[in-house]
Amino acid sequence: MGPISANDADSAEAGAVLIALDLFLSTGWKINGYLIVEIGLKMVYNWCLNKDMRPWSLQTTFSDIESKIEQVGSKVFSMAYQKGNEMASTLAVV
Repeated sequence: MGPISANDADSAEAGAVLIALDLFLSTGWKINGYLIVEIGLKMVYNWCLNKDMRPWSLQTTFSDIESKIEQVGSKVFSMAYQKGNEMASTLAVV
């Protein structure tokens, strides 16, 4: 089974994870526990957990994500509540 291809929403979500990690690292915050990375799309969540499922087109993005995560330390990937991010969804559509 080969990597799954990404659609625009998946690519945008993966990019948002990368930007969030960049932002977190730029603040210089130190965490004693885990950084929780909440992801809104199940496909991107699965890609974060399983490298073999990642599309070739996003390999660079995920390489950058992994590099940032190593700098953060402990992390947990979490699925966002389906209806919990309606404002972000509305803004993305606009």
